[in-house]
Amino acid sequence: MQAGREMMRKHFFLAPLWQGQVWLDKPPLPSLLYGFLGTVIPIEPEITTRILSLLISVIILLLAYIFYSRVIGNKNIALLSVVITAFIPAFLQRAQIVNVDIFLLLGWMGYVVFFNNFLLGLIFLTISVLSKSLLGFYPPLIFILFFSVRLYLKQISKDEYKKKIMSIILQMVIVSLWFVVMFVFYQNSFWKMHFVESHFKRVAASIESHFGKRTYYIDLLFNELGIFAYLSILGGGLIVYDFIRNKKIDKFFMSLFFVPWFLFLNLTKTKIDWYIYPILFQFAFLASYALIIFKKNRQLLLTLILIIIILYQNVEGNKLFNVRYSSVDENYKMAIYAKENCQKINYLVNSDTRKTYDTLNKMNLTITTTSWWGDNPRIVYYSNRPVNFIYMKDVFSRNMSQIRDECFVAYKQDIDDTINSGNYKVTKKFNDLLLLKLEK
Repeated sequence: MQAGREMMRKHFFLAPLWQGQVWLDKPPLPSLLYGFLGTVIPIEPEITTRILSLLISVIILLLAYIFYSRVIGNKNIALLSVVITAFIPAFLQRAQIVNVDIFLLLGWMGYVVFFNNFLLGLIFLTISVLSKSLLGFYPPLIFILFFSVRLYLKQISKDEYKKKIMSIILQMVIVSLWFVVMFVFYQNSFWKMHFVESHFKRVAASIESHFGKRTYYIDLLFNELGIFAYLSILGGGLIVYDFIRNKKIDKFFMSLFFVPWFLFLNLTKTKIDWYIYPILFQFAFLASYALIIFKKNRQLLLTLILIIIILYQNVEGNKLFNVRYSSVDENYKMAIYAKENCQKINYLVNSDTRKTYDTLNKMNLTITTTSWWGDNPRIVYYSNRPVNFIYMKDVFSRNMSQIRDECFVAYKQDIDDTINSGNYKVTKKFNDLLLLKLEK
């Protein structure tokens, strides 16, 4: 929300801003929308932004239902897919917090549902690309592959193929104008931060401590879906068997539309939990597809039984509402206090973060923006003050000896003999987090 708030304040809409700096890693759309809600609508931003996340998540579920209903012509399976997805922990979490991933998935699902409508397809492609950059191009690229396979199998004429491909390419070219504008304004800085660091380096290296074994995303999928992950294997097998038997390339491609993204994730070096979010409903659908082995009247009965079980497991004991995705900790309290008592904050990140940053830096596993966030970036938003995150104790000590009329924040264990605090004294404490100001 901080990035969007700065965009609105400075009327700058090309890219997110973070403490006055252009955040060249990311496209602007999610930050801009969250910032708009947080500054224009006279309701607490924590409420309006989360309502937006929830609303987008509901729309995604509706689009998923429409998509899979069309693909297999079976509303029972489509409904069960949506219900399973809605109660997957990662989906629930993303539906209740400020995040970028819901915009990507909204764009993806909208594009596949409205593919045959050039304008609507363009709108949803714009949403996905201006939310997650190159990742947003996934659906049109899969459609290009799909029509190329159909041409190879002589299931589509060359003229029809050319018409489809040119329409897709035109959409991609129009959306790509944002990249052109950004490159014109920021040139090599944009190339380095947006493409080299934020895309290529994330694929080739485990940057910023995002390590994990090769089966990281497979293990995560089973953890998120539980027994339905096993059923998805059965469902996937049934789809392959059906294709071998009937040679229906349309149904086969559309049923497995998002599986290539999951395969690609497993090849990347950077392992992050929320990267799996966009394909959760794909495996929920595969799990639901296992019902195809039953007759339609039994499918309906089994669908209702499974929905009741899912609802019971999540509502029983109030489990659904017991998970909290944010908390009032010492950093939040410090930010609120600093908002009224500081002009600027110099924040020494904790020892674990400093050690990790130093190690990653030596291993060349950091990017330009790694040092922007400290170990708790929300202090910037809630304090509404400039925050200088410091990663070296000697720099923190030197700043204290040279700077006047600014606040210094550090953990108690870091204020030792190596810190020359001078006339700075502790004026506020929240647990082990201390705020020091110049004694007057």
